[in-house]
Amino acid sequence: MRSFLVLPVAFSFVFGTVAAQDTLPTPSRWTFSVGPEWGLVAPRTNLWGMRLRAEYDLTRPNSVFGLRLEGGARWSPTQGYFYSDNVATWSGIEQRGDLMLGLSGSLSPLPRARIAPYATMGVFARQLWIHGSSHFSFQPGPFASSSAVATHSSGDIIASLGVGLRSQVAGHSFQLEIRRLYRENGLTFGTRLPF
Repeated sequence: MRSFLVLPVAFSFVFGTVAAQDTLPTPSRWTFSVGPEWGLVAPRTNLWGMRLRAEYDLTRPNSVFGLRLEGGARWSPTQGYFYSDNVATWSGIEQRGDLMLGLSGSLSPLPRARIAPYATMGVFARQLWIHGSSHFSFQPGPFASSSAVATHSSGDIIASLGVGLRSQVAGHSFQLEIRRLYRENGLTFGTRLPF
C-alpha cells in the first residue's frame, strides 16, 4: 500500500522537475555588438571608425562549438593623415563605410562558465565605400602619385580571427571581443537580446 502512495509522489516530483527545466528560459539567439575599429593607411598612421554587428546563433547558444550568421556595418568620419620619413611622404583625407554578411564559428572550452573565453573565425562578403583623396611621393625623387577627391566602391571576400570573453551578470549575457578583420582591428562590446 505504501508503494502505491510513494510511486505517485515520485512520478509527480520527476515529471514536475522535467517540466520545470523545460520552462526555464533559453538564451536568446540574437547578439548585438558595437565598438571602435581601426586600420593602417600609412606607416604608424591609423584611421578609426565604429562597427555595429548583429549575430544570430545557428547552433544552440552556450555550446562548445558555435556557428553564427553575422551582419555588420562600419562608418568612419572624414579624417586627414600625414606621415613623412626619410623614404617617402603619405598624406590624404578619407571617409569609409562598409556592409558585411557572412558566417562565423566559435570554440569555447568552458561555454557555461560565468566568464567563458572563446576564439572565433569567420568569412564575410564585404561591400566597401571610400571617399577621399591621397598623395604619395618618394624623398628625394621625382616619383609622386596623387588621386583627386572621389568615391570608390569595391566588393571582396575577407576573413576574420578573434578572441573574446562572454560573461553572465545579473542574468544578462555580455561579450567583449577583439578581432582582426583583413587589415583592420576592432574591439566590440555586445549583449544578447532579451527575446
